[in-house]
Amino acid sequence: MTFLLEHPLSLLTLALLLSLLQPADKLQSLLTTGLSQLGRRLNKPDYAQGYLRAAGAGLLLVILLPLLAAWWALTELAPWPALLDVLLLWGCFDAGRLSRRLPQCLTQIAEQHDLARLTLAPLCLRQTDALSELGLRKTVAEVAVLRLSADFALACWYLAGGIYAALVFSLLRLAVQAWSSKLSDWRTFGSLPSVLYRAMAWLPCHLLALTLLLYPGSRRALRAWPKGQLWAFPAAGRLLAMAAAGVDAGLGGPRRYTQTTEYYPKLGSGSAILSGQTRALLLRLSLALLFWLSLAWMLTLVPLFYA
Repeated sequence: MTFLLEHPLSLLTLALLLSLLQPADKLQSLLTTGLSQLGRRLNKPDYAQGYLRAAGAGLLLVILLPLLAAWWALTELAPWPALLDVLLLWGCFDAGRLSRRLPQCLTQIAEQHDLARLTLAPLCLRQTDALSELGLRKTVAEVAVLRLSADFALACWYLAGGIYAALVFSLLRLAVQAWSSKLSDWRTFGSLPSVLYRAMAWLPCHLLALTLLLYPGSRRALRAWPKGQLWAFPAAGRLLAMAAAGVDAGLGGPRRYTQTTEYYPKLGSGSAILSGQTRALLLRLSLALLFWLSLAWMLTLVPLFYA
């Protein structure tokens, strides 16, 4: 019994339940804002690109190394170190706030577009004030796919590499949000965190994409797989393409991160995504994550019965 209580899968499940019951909304925004403010001290437009790349990499190391040392010290002093694992995962999971905000946003899209834009704004980088009804639904779908896949990657790294691997991935995830390469001002400074984050998220994104083949529309999803290569992060592009094609809808296309409109590749099918398709996509993603969690529990518990 003690073994199960302190097993990484038990701690992961507890953190997920805590996130669903009480999301860590303010904590995540505070951490992202803090990283952004630190980055602005070094990221100046008149600096050379080589300096900016080195500064971004150096700042990441300056934060990461003391963070790892402090975490080790806390685990040595804490009476129950496993509780720290739960708190870290709870603070980094997006599933809780997504489970509240995204259904709320979909309801508001049908009634009050302005409220829907305000609800969606903290969850994405793009400017939401000019989004149409179709743009709002596309954004909801893309936010769900990308953020839940990041949660899945965090869970995978925690189970595979322990709390220190999860800590590294969490910091990279926050750095990618704070120093986003989608914004031209941060593209050079945030290049190393972006590359490292994509490397760590590559396999989990593909695993989640392949899981979507379990649903109806798998042939459409397979045909959409090559289109994901056109995305800046091909692994995320394939996941977006398969998720959209599976419900016979389209994602991608133009969006604004600044005052300039940027044109991203169109993924999935050519059909405009409807409210029902958006909800179906959210349900499929949730069930895919539940599938992997159930599979992990099965692989953990079955050997105990034959021990």
